[in-house]
Amino acid sequence: MNPVLRQALFLLSMLALSCARPRLYYLRTELPILEERFDLAVAPGPWTHESIPTVVSDTANVPDDLVLPTLRALMALPGAADACDPNTGGPRPDAAEYCVALYRTPQDWRVSWPIRNLLRERNACQPPFGGVDDETFGREVPVVGFAHNHPCGTLMSSPDLNQFPAMKMADGLWTMVSYAASPGGRLARDARNQLIPAWAWLATGHKDEPRFYKWNPAGEVFQWDQEQGHWEFQATCHPQEASGMRSPRMLLPRCSPELKW
Repeated sequence: MNPVLRQALFLLSMLALSCARPRLYYLRTELPILEERFDLAVAPGPWTHESIPTVVSDTANVPDDLVLPTLRALMALPGAADACDPNTGGPRPDAAEYCVALYRTPQDWRVSWPIRNLLRERNACQPPFGGVDDETFGREVPVVGFAHNHPCGTLMSSPDLNQFPAMKMADGLWTMVSYAASPGGRLARDARNQLIPAWAWLATGHKDEPRFYKWNPAGEVFQWDQEQGHWEFQATCHPQEASGMRSPRMLLPRCSPELKW
């Protein structure tokens, strides 16, 4: 090949690489699934994001040093916040929900890549119930819970309260559990050999005024207090069942005391 042409092709390839946009998320159709079930998607991990660290800790809960940067990074994804139509009150066509799994390896705490739902992207994303395929430790890493965003700034819906790690039982059936678990049934324990409880997290509000929530399987809801630097208990909430033509995504949980929406 002509040396001049070779150099020109090299420069063009370097230009193409430099102009390529970095990956921000995965679509569900890009992910492997277990047992040919769409809900059992497996997310890759860890999320390579400049603001999200891997955190070494022996605590019984996911460290806030990992949780808070993750929630802020979710809010910054395309269509994740302030994507509500002021005329209809509903999400704009560019609005999207993203889901990540927070998990534990034998060495540290990590978070999976975000999943953006390809089908009906304005609706809820579906968590990776099939677990995480970590680049170092493989697929048998215990998932502690899932975090997602609401692009219109709303609080959790009734279905949100029921999204926790899933594992396959001895009889072949899948079930959600209240503790950190891998899909194959490996339960995570802390330095005191105690089971690690499951949690769920929500990033909502506005980009300049985000609100972060977390809740456990008992329905105890906490909000992050930025000024005090801790999670403040808000209410105990339980999901409501959908009836008739009403979408379960539109149902608010029953909370005591009542949450301010």
